[in-house]
Parts: sequence; C-alpha cells; structure tokens
Amino acid sequence: MNLKKVLASTLILSMFVVGCNKTNIKGESPIADEETQQKTMTKVQNDVKVIMGKDYEYVLKNMGTPYSTTYYIDKDSEDILDKIDDNINMVLTYPKYTSDNELDGSALYIELEGNKVTDVQTYEFSNNNIETKPTGRDVDVVVEKYNEEPGLSLDKIEKIKFSEYIGKTEDDLYSIIGDNTPNLEAYDKSNHQKVKAFFLKDKKNEMSKILVMLKDKNNIKNITIVDKDDVMNLVGQYLYED
Repeated sequence: MNLKKVLASTLILSMFVVGCNKTNIKGESPIADEETQQKTMTKVQNDVKVIMGKDYEYVLKNMGTPYSTTYYIDKDSEDILDKIDDNINMVLTYPKYTSDNELDGSALYIELEGNKVTDVQTYEFSNNNIETKPTGRDVDVVVEKYNEEPGLSLDKIEKIKFSEYIGKTEDDLYSIIGDNTPNLEAYDKSNHQKVKAFFLKDKKNEMSKILVMLKDKNNIKNITIVDKDDVMNLVGQYLYED
C-alpha cells in the first residue's frame, strides 16, 4: 500500500465526517445523553448480549458519541468508492470511568460489521495509549477518527510554508501547529506510512478545508490543504493514477 492510497483512504473517511459521501455513516440518529450512556455502559459490561446484533444508530442512541471510531479498509481494487459504505468494518471505543469520573484504564471496544454489532471486548485504554482492537482480518488501511470539531485556524495554517517541512520530522511541524490532535489518522499494514488530517476552521468557525500530512517512517513526505468540496476529485486522482 503506497502513500497516495493511504491518503485516498483518509480523504474518503473525511467525506464521511463532513457529510459529502453518498451514504451518510454518521446519520441523523439522536445521541445518548450522559445518564443514558452510563446506564447502557453498565448493562453492556454486565451482559454484552444487550447490544449484540444492534445497528450503528442504536449504539449512538444508547451509548453516545464514542471517544474514537476505527475503520478497517480493504482496498486493492478500483471500486473502492463503491465498497466504502455502511458495511464498512469499524470499532467504537468507549472509555470506562470510575465513580469519581476518572479513567479506570480500560475501555469497551464495540465492533460492527455489516452495520451490526458483532463483538464487544474490554481492552486497555489511556489518553496517551489507545489499543487498536484487532479484528482478525488482514486489512490494507486502518483509519482512526477522533474529535469532529475543527481545532486549527485556517488563517494561521495558510501562512505556513509547508515546503520547509518536507523531509523533517513530525515534531518539527507540531512546533508550529501546537499540541492540536488530528481529527483523523490513517496508517497502512506496515505501520510505516501514516496520514494525519486536521479539520481547519474559518472565520465563522466552520470547517471548509482539511490539512493533510503524509509521513513515511519518521519523515514528512507531503503536506497539503484540501478543500472539502474538492475531496472527491482528489481521491479519484490518487486512486486511479499510476
């Protein structure tokens, strides 16, 4: 899996988040409030059968918004745009908290395939060390989706001369953009080629563009700002060009 295919996968998932895709994976389902989320979390911890076989909308309605969503993508053929839909394999991460509202060091990992919950497990969890739940499948690309809110200012980012950071380390870029975490992160099966995407907010605090960084091992290979309305065209270029 080369860098441009990893980038394409990340951009495809960006479309899911911003609502540009043909199948709205986020949907319009109501999101559970904190009380409902805690009650359901307790039920699931005591008996996973209460959630097995339920769909994505049910999970959001009863469990709330997950800390992160992990997408597992197989994409060796050119019909990738037809394959990425509600049937995509994904895992939702829900951290567990103590009675004092502190992380207890573990989380529920809810796996969905074919838009149905197929497995629920408990794994280690911390803000700095998230265990990507194995699926038992040999997938090409893994994409992690975190916060959907844009955290970086477009005005500030557009002033950066990104060409000066090509070949440098990721830490060099973070010295400029600060400690903002990416909204999306993708990596291939070798774990050497990674992509990070940051949603950029304009003067109206709305997201219209995405900063995408490609890294191979420890070095930055490319940095670009993508207009969300042009994502589909760019994905097509990366998927079908040699």
